[in-house]
Amino acid sequence: MTEVNIESEIDLEGVEDSTNFSDSEQIPVDHINFEFEQVNRLRGMYRQFTIFNDTHCYQSIKNKHQRKYKYRIDISFLDPRPFRKRYIAWKWLYASLALILLDGALVAGGWLSSVSVNSLGLFVGVTMVAVMCLLAFFYYSQDKVYFRSQYGKIRLIELINKNPDSESFRRFITHFVMQIKKSKTAKSYNTAKFLTRELQELRRLKDETILPVESYEKAKQLIFKHEAFKAAQ
Repeated sequence: MTEVNIESEIDLEGVEDSTNFSDSEQIPVDHINFEFEQVNRLRGMYRQFTIFNDTHCYQSIKNKHQRKYKYRIDISFLDPRPFRKRYIAWKWLYASLALILLDGALVAGGWLSSVSVNSLGLFVGVTMVAVMCLLAFFYYSQDKVYFRSQYGKIRLIELINKNPDSESFRRFITHFVMQIKKSKTAKSYNTAKFLTRELQELRRLKDETILPVESYEKAKQLIFKHEAFKAAQ
């Protein structure tokens, strides 16, 4: 059974500076457009998104008991449409409900009518397991919104839906989508140039070990198959 602690704090500083910073081009920050933070204490996760210079995003991520890392993405190569992916860990919820019903059956069956160590121990044990299953349900259930690359369709930006609250989240998504579109317009590339530059961006992220090699290869094949890319070659 996975142990979860809903009260655990997130140590944002850590005992030592262990941040892995990935940005081979080292783009200087001239100005910051806007920032957004997300915290999930149940998962021990902290994320910060910094949109800067009109066309770049630094994503800082820290997960509990893991090293912090920070990397940059050129948002002009993102698909401006947000996608949503939900996963509900029903089996943990069903297990919790079944154990709660078992507790009810024990009470109805008179197991607690005569207080004894065995009867109390069984009741408390079942209750504790039911609570742990319920916590596991919240821990493993996920509701995420993500942005992927325009042509390679690789997920590059991932957010927790409605975190920290629905209004703030919706406002950030709106601003972010607008900024992606502005960034695309400012570059004014044709389709072939966008395909070539997106491939270069994905290769950089792969070389910086941000993007898995398998994901990069899949994206590369999609880009190579695009009619505009083949025409340019």
